[in-house]
Amino acid sequence: MFKQNNQNSFFGHYLYDQIIPTDNFLRQLSENVDFSFVNELCIDNYDNFGSVGNRPYEPVLLFKILFLSFLYDISGREIEEQINDRLSFKWFLNLAVNDLAPDHSTLTRFVKRVGVNKFKTIFNQVVEMADAKGLIHDRLKIIDSTAVAAKVDLDRITREHTNDDDHYIDHNSPDQDARFGRKSDSKRFYGYKQHIIIDGDSEIIEAVEVTPGNIKDEQVVTPLLNRAKLSSDGRKKTKILADKGYDTNYNHEIIAKQYYAKSFIMIKKNRTVANLVKLLNSKVYQHTTKERYKVERRFADSKTNHGLDRCRWIGQWKMEIQSYLTALVLNCKRIVVLTANR
Repeated sequence: MFKQNNQNSFFGHYLYDQIIPTDNFLRQLSENVDFSFVNELCIDNYDNFGSVGNRPYEPVLLFKILFLSFLYDISGREIEEQINDRLSFKWFLNLAVNDLAPDHSTLTRFVKRVGVNKFKTIFNQVVEMADAKGLIHDRLKIIDSTAVAAKVDLDRITREHTNDDDHYIDHNSPDQDARFGRKSDSKRFYGYKQHIIIDGDSEIIEAVEVTPGNIKDEQVVTPLLNRAKLSSDGRKKTKILADKGYDTNYNHEIIAKQYYAKSFIMIKKNRTVANLVKLLNSKVYQHTTKERYKVERRFADSKTNHGLDRCRWIGQWKMEIQSYLTALVLNCKRIVVLTANR
């Protein structure tokens, strides 16, 4: 068995009920998102589960600690101190008032033990919860990507890399998975890209993909669309909106023929394909492309408030975990807001 937590061991729930207001975000989140499935999901990652010896912490406890650290942009080391100091954190974690938080090194072992696929599954489970609540629609999907700087000395990396080969591998870099990429023709970065697709009505992130920084956006359309909720009504097709970086004949074609959706990828001015030129000049195109700000503010929130401007760890698999956790935090915030607005 896992270690058991007991909020009733000291003052029971009375102290929490008196101190933590009903409109506290963590209270609202707990009412709308149930993370209890994490224990069963992760149990097969504990090879010695049930053996004689010290019992491990519950996976859901450690996951929730990671969630808090991303929600409030607190480092793994600092979150331990914050939990011991904040009653709302202890309540959310189902700890007693006099319980101490697990050591920060336990979180590091948990991340390695569980791995990318389990964090992806947790993210997907919460998306399914949002869909079950009727929060995800099929009118419009918006695709975009953002650059995330690697956890390295960027000045040194940039100084040593003097050519324009974006496939260049710096063998002295601490992060061998990161690559040079471009935010524009003149602005480069070293790290990764987080690619997402969001529901245009709820702004819930439905799928996440992480690539090295040198991968072009146009290559990541299919894996994102594969996991988005699209219309099955052939008369009322889902609109797919993306910026000019996705504007290829292939992407327009697969959106129409493979996914039976309408492509509203923003069209480059030098386009000569007749049907794309016609679309460019239509009112529905101009109206739809104005909604692109919704995905841009998801990225702004993730970078300003949840640490996605820079990799928290080193290596692509850890960057993928960071992306799932960040997207999960954004989705939980949206679920709370959308549910309250109802």
